[in-house]
Amino acid sequence: MARATQRTEAPKEDRGTGAPRTAVLVFHGIGDQRPMETMLGVVDAVLGPPETDPEAARRKGSIPRWIKPYVGKDGSFDLKSVTTPPIGESEKRRYDFFELYWAHLMSGTRFVAVLLWLCDLAKRDRKSLPPDARWLWSAAVVILTAALFAVVNVIWVVGTGLIGLSVLDLSARADNAAVPAAGAFLGIGLVAAVFALKGLGKSWSLAGLTLLPFALLAGIALWHPLALLTFVPAFAVSYMFLGRVATLVGLVGTIGFALLVAFWGPFLALFGVGDGRWPDVGRIPDIAFLTLGHSPTTLWLLVFLTLFVFLAWAFLVPYVGDCARYLRDAPDNIEARNEIRRIGLQVLQDLHDQRSRDGTPRYDRIVVVAHSLGTIIAYDVLRAFFVEQIAKIKLSDPSIAAFREVEVLAGQGIRPGLHGVAPVHGGLAWQPIDNGSPPGAAEYQAKVRDTFAIFSREQTSRGADGPIASPWRVSDFVTMGSPLTHAALLMTRTGTGDELAAKVAMREFPVAPPTLSPGEAERILFVPKDRNAGPPRLQHSALFALTCWTNLYFAQKRAVKGDFIGGPIPAQQSPGTMNVPLTTTIMGGYFNHTHYWKAEEGLGDRTPHIRALKLAVLGADACREVNRERRNLAGGDELAL
Repeated sequence: MARATQRTEAPKEDRGTGAPRTAVLVFHGIGDQRPMETMLGVVDAVLGPPETDPEAARRKGSIPRWIKPYVGKDGSFDLKSVTTPPIGESEKRRYDFFELYWAHLMSGTRFVAVLLWLCDLAKRDRKSLPPDARWLWSAAVVILTAALFAVVNVIWVVGTGLIGLSVLDLSARADNAAVPAAGAFLGIGLVAAVFALKGLGKSWSLAGLTLLPFALLAGIALWHPLALLTFVPAFAVSYMFLGRVATLVGLVGTIGFALLVAFWGPFLALFGVGDGRWPDVGRIPDIAFLTLGHSPTTLWLLVFLTLFVFLAWAFLVPYVGDCARYLRDAPDNIEARNEIRRIGLQVLQDLHDQRSRDGTPRYDRIVVVAHSLGTIIAYDVLRAFFVEQIAKIKLSDPSIAAFREVEVLAGQGIRPGLHGVAPVHGGLAWQPIDNGSPPGAAEYQAKVRDTFAIFSREQTSRGADGPIASPWRVSDFVTMGSPLTHAALLMTRTGTGDELAAKVAMREFPVAPPTLSPGEAERILFVPKDRNAGPPRLQHSALFALTCWTNLYFAQKRAVKGDFIGGPIPAQQSPGTMNVPLTTTIMGGYFNHTHYWKAEEGLGDRTPHIRALKLAVLGADACREVNRERRNLAGGDELAL
């Protein structure tokens, strides 16, 4: 399976026809993906659903297509490609769709690995999330903390049962140790505070913050010493794995939830349910800190732990597990990450190397389409492939002049903005949603497309062994439901926008337009200081000076409506990305992460997000040709496309 996508030959009868071809490479997303599942959804959205009944095909203007298995030395019958006949009246372009299947390389994710990744995210700055969705971070932290308290409580119950120690004996021993324990906590806290102040040269406020948790522990020891048995280990482990802020939020949430349980009876009594008896005041600390002093606590915690583990295995591991394996750079994950990227590089190289029977390059344009976690994988593959390819590039004067025009436009400042789809002359086109003054993402992409055309023409030549084509033919990068909207949280150590901006400034993450790094004179071209070193070369981060990035997303609201995983690519870092907000009524507009290629009931091809995906993949000119072809197939019937 791992090598199945390395050979992508077209059907023999299609070779050497002279028709130009576009390759569409699809990266699927997270979950229990099946081969071709996402790719066929994209094909149907772009070309219209297939029809086997001749009359239905004529009525709907269904474009014929053929599915070809990968046969040959590196073939696999589980992975296939989709190809079309020539489409259009003048250019007669063919389209070949492929899928980079990587789900099998992410299998076997461990439950512990998912929890550790969630703990890593909890340590990062939640301010990078949308304000109305930050409750999701808080809820996850509270659940993790509650699970930790539950585990500690159950361990104490099992331990005391094994050695035959009763809760009353344990409580008496805790009472006897209360004063010495409080003194020990205060002593350790004072030593730590003095060391922070004198030894590390920290401020008085930071020294006070160092003393604060130890003073809290001393207070608990004097007030309710039995609570220390669960609070101390849970607090220590939580602080180590979740960090200071998440630990505080988790403790407050857990204690608040426990108090809600304690007063559940009086609350229900307000609605005429139950007897409304108030809990024993002396038991409230036992409930709040999940100690052993409240006997029903353990039973409820066992129920909670069972439910937590079941839901985690059922939902977290199959879906979040892929993210945990790919985004967490732990030693156990490196091999799988590198294997996925290696296959991606091989596929892109193969699409660039393929030739028709007459020796001409098969594809003059390659479109990379990605969904969900696949957008991050595709982004990594593209930036690595670009670095590899630019080493072979020697720029001509027309190419240098074209890149300088992109540089000038970028230097004017690209205005962040959102775009939608508008029907124009039988086709589709992008239009700004806001009315700000240009240049915006649309103007920037128009200039990039002109540069791509010039670059492709200049790089094409005829060598001794046949035609030499451009080493970079990826014209478009289309993302759907992309977690790159949360790049600060997912791809930096601290989760802050400042760290993400620093990585962009150091050219680690390519953006649109390319960033102007400190000490560099230009964004796109590297001009050697030594005049004998040759002409200017492309910067390794100039990917989006040749490739247009279009990002589709269902606008989220409170993390449940639309698509919380996706969102706009941050305009502070990449204003040249075409951000396209979408809405849908599928599932009432809730949890729409996998609906980008699914049509609305009763709308079909007129579904707004289907139109957006078609335009993003095909481009305005090709979209018009595809629509014209479908109307011709329908015998002139007017199709609302």
